[in-house]
Amino acid sequence: MPDDALIENVKRYPDDYNYERARRLNCSQTGIFNALKRLGINQKKDLRTSKSVSGKKSGIPK
Repeated sequence: MPDDALIENVKRYPDDYNYERARRLNCSQTGIFNALKRLGINQKKDLRTSKSVSGKKSGIPK
């Protein structure tokens, strides 16, 4: 998997989980994790943009 393809994927879909990226890029979830780590790209920590927590549940106003 080329690094530029992964970087473009992260820019285009910043809220995706690693398994979603792996499915889209035809590689393993572990491969995505290791490539992101190698490139210095961290998982997001901002609850306001998380797909798993809605604004009501997080207590953060929209």
